[in-house]
Amino acid sequence: MKAKSAAKQVKRETIRALPFTFSRRFFILLAVISAAFVPIYFYLDKGAGIPLALDTILLLTAILDFVSGPSPKRIEIRRPIAYPLAVDRPNDIPLEISNRSGSRVSLLIEDDIPRRCTVESLPLRATVPKGSGTTQVYRLTPRERGNGEFGNIHFWVLGRLGLVWKHGEVEAGRTVKCYPGLALIERRRIQVRRSMALDPTRALRKGGEGSEFESLREYVVGDDSRLVHWGTTARRGKLIVRRNRMERSQTVFLVLDAGRMMTARVLGKTKLDHSLNAALLLAYAALELGDKVGIMVVGQDVEVFLPPAKTPGQFARILDATYALRAKMEEPRFYRALSDVSTRMKRRALFIIFTDLIDRRASEGLIRYSLGLLPRHLPVVVAMSDTEVVGLADSIPENKRDFYRQGVAAEMLERREQVLARLTSVGVAVLDTPPDRMSASVLERYFDIKLRNLL
Repeated sequence: MKAKSAAKQVKRETIRALPFTFSRRFFILLAVISAAFVPIYFYLDKGAGIPLALDTILLLTAILDFVSGPSPKRIEIRRPIAYPLAVDRPNDIPLEISNRSGSRVSLLIEDDIPRRCTVESLPLRATVPKGSGTTQVYRLTPRERGNGEFGNIHFWVLGRLGLVWKHGEVEAGRTVKCYPGLALIERRRIQVRRSMALDPTRALRKGGEGSEFESLREYVVGDDSRLVHWGTTARRGKLIVRRNRMERSQTVFLVLDAGRMMTARVLGKTKLDHSLNAALLLAYAALELGDKVGIMVVGQDVEVFLPPAKTPGQFARILDATYALRAKMEEPRFYRALSDVSTRMKRRALFIIFTDLIDRRASEGLIRYSLGLLPRHLPVVVAMSDTEVVGLADSIPENKRDFYRQGVAAEMLERREQVLARLTSVGVAVLDTPPDRMSASVLERYFDIKLRNLL
């Protein structure tokens, strides 16, 4: 597959290096001339001269078409991308075309798109009247977050006789940001909004839940007696209870492991990719609910640190700080990087720690740090289970190699279970989830913590 892709790229670059290429019409006429005069070639002594002369005339006509055709220099093409691109979601890429030549032109347009992207509707075909313009759109889907590099725009102008395409090129190289998680947030937006405390039909505002006062209402069977508002009850002569909602302006602090264990790929993405998508969805939901959100990315050093805030633009700042993150082959230093963070946060906070727990030695720092958070803060460790390792451990071996691989997988899972059990035993909440359920599971756990007023 890679060899075919490389061959196509070489062919594409070869065609782009030529000032013109012959059109399909040219080759059809060439084939017709050759086929029509085959009998003459065989039955006349000098019959070969006739098709050769006609081919020469066709070639000279094509050269005339190239010389007299519209100049590519009179064609202007722009690519006005004014926004970051969303990973795993089709993005509309506009191409603005202006024809400053004296005749109508037919164009074939290709664009140098960033690597690891899939594209629809390229190459584009457009017919532009003289002295006017048009906008053509193709769809680009980035498959990897980070910076995407667009190259130049290549186009071909069809000659008036339709025999040749004249090549033109527009310098349009630029770098665009490819943000992760936006497609996931778009799919989950309705769920998040339905879970907001502003929705009175949602269970998040049931009487007795939450800690922030909202209103008073009459007592109904099943209400918590601790919510009875005795002063109003005495005045009205009937039981009145407080109606609470989830407390706002609580603090959520996201901690992402960017060490070597997060470089592994699961379902086509690194573990850091899955964790970042879940963290961004949680950040969006928490900010929508009025909570303060901060984030820290930990390797050997602190890669990213944004203090908790709920000011406008906080989510955009989190996106911009994390979209190009890469996991590194190094041990994360949780204790050194974060030991003073919890002490600086005087108010109780929810710490969501995204990591992997396969390596016992690397997890020791995480365990010490989690213990340091208790009891002032509420730490939740999100551990991503590797579905491939689980499947391998549960498979039936067919040969010695399979026995060995199964034994290694079983040992990895056993070490992981030991770390999870140790975290749970010291009072740290653990969320063990497969990668395809990670974002939804983290969001559900956050809502559950809010509902139960654990903060």
